[in-house]
Amino acid sequence: MEAQIGTTRITSLELQALQTITHSDFYEQGRKSITWDFSVYDICTIAKRSRAGVYSSLVQKGFIVITEKERPYTLNENGEKIRNIYYERGGHNFGTIRITPEGYAALDKLKLIDEYGSFN
Repeated sequence: MEAQIGTTRITSLELQALQTITHSDFYEQGRKSITWDFSVYDICTIAKRSRAGVYSSLVQKGFIVITEKERPYTLNENGEKIRNIYYERGGHNFGTIRITPEGYAALDKLKLIDEYGSFN
């Protein structure tokens, strides 16, 4: 199934990716949920080669926000490698995914989700 909101087309793979976010174990607060990336990617059935492009397309359309996992080092303004103070060795250095208000508005307009934010 594909859908159209104004001039924005939502592909069946993008709808599947949005649905996968709502099926994450961490989608406990409905529309206020921020899920760990691993909890979404682990249950996503989109082929790994295509998955990155699908989620990237949703980011470009403003339907989701993805934060990257913490890395041990970052580059400063001079291009020098510095230790990332937020990185924990052996810790949980995961990224997050959340659906934006614009993403929910599009899904509401298509009548695909309920008031909680779950797919019908």
